[in-house]
Amino acid sequence: MSNPTPRSLLYCSALHPEQYAKSALTDVMVIDLEDGVPLSGKAEARLCVEQFYRSRVTQRTALRINPLRDNQGLLDLLLVQSLDQRPEFVVLAMTEAAAEIEVVRANLSRDGESPKILVTVETPACLRDIYAIASSADGLIFGSADYAASLGVQIGGWSNILHARGSIVAAASAAGIPAFDTAYFNLDDEAGLLKECQDTRELGFSGKTSIHPRQIPIINDVFTPSIAEYEHALAVVQAAENSGEKITRLKNLMVGPPFVKQARKLIQRAQELGL
Repeated sequence: MSNPTPRSLLYCSALHPEQYAKSALTDVMVIDLEDGVPLSGKAEARLCVEQFYRSRVTQRTALRINPLRDNQGLLDLLLVQSLDQRPEFVVLAMTEAAAEIEVVRANLSRDGESPKILVTVETPACLRDIYAIASSADGLIFGSADYAASLGVQIGGWSNILHARGSIVAAASAAGIPAFDTAYFNLDDEAGLLKECQDTRELGFSGKTSIHPRQIPIINDVFTPSIAEYEHALAVVQAAENSGEKITRLKNLMVGPPFVKQARKLIQRAQELGL
């Protein structure tokens, strides 16, 4: 059985392998060779990654590599090529064209398989071609800090980047892949994190990235269907089946095909997570 779509993805600098153990808290540990590592530390970070994957890795991991338009990104790609044991996901930074995804997939393919490729949407150029990019990727991650900086607007806002969130979710849905929301940058604002998780789940995101382990419980809780939601979805599907898939009534709700479709998706997600 394949692994479920992650709810939480926790970033960790590749320079700190002692922190990789915190992966038990998150669905996927993202070992970061990009922003989390200064230029002077890139070579050392790659050595840390190489040593880590030489050991028996049991947790789900992703490796964020530098942009392919940078020599560091090409060196990162060569590193992943050389690994016998590889991450489940490779996260591409600063992607601007679907061709970049195909280059990575072709170079990492082994016996017809490669790590799943997640694309970080961080620039207006990426958003311009988001449907083509989504059709080539295995998932999208919103990188709101770089995106907001490109626009010259406040980082960490909501309404000023809502258009990007909506576009990412729509493109991911059209391609049949998951979308993961950006990290929440205020570490002391648990109420704000909770609300943003709730709002982005309502937009259609499957999960959220994180920059600190203490954010993970809130993220995982919000992006897991509740028992009440699961039971309601079961009731909606049962009502539709009892009516011969005709529009019917469930208490004060008129149940038609869109309601049944949504309910079946929620049931699938709940069962995927073991509820």
